[in-house]
Amino acid sequence: MISTSEEETYQVAKELAESLKIPAHILLHGELGAGKTLFTKGLADGFGVEDVNEVSSPTFTLINQYAGRSRIYHIDLYRIETGQLNGLGIEEILDDANAAVIIEWAERLGPLEVPGAIDVFLSYVDDHSRRIDICSSR
Repeated sequence: MISTSEEETYQVAKELAESLKIPAHILLHGELGAGKTLFTKGLADGFGVEDVNEVSSPTFTLINQYAGRSRIYHIDLYRIETGQLNGLGIEEILDDANAAVIIEWAERLGPLEVPGAIDVFLSYVDDHSRRIDICSSR
């Protein structure tokens, strides 16, 4: 689909989260500034986070946790070399049967398998529009 506003992108994410059962794994892909963190805010809203203004990209902390209808882990792999996940505890987080896990820069997971994951690809159309492709191909 093509989103022509931040509000539309947010709403697509919110509706996606509302439709998912827990555990849920959402892998976000896209260039810097493509809307991954905005999409994450919409997902957090759909998962029941009360104050989505608290949702921010954990670029330096790497992992943020929020409370909603389940635990929500927000992981940002921007600063991680592809496949260099040792010590982050991502496999344990992915094993949490009572959590939604949202991973920005998911291509940096490397060979780590995430069965049942939803892949979301965000790409620029122009300054105000984004293409959003949602696949459950893993």
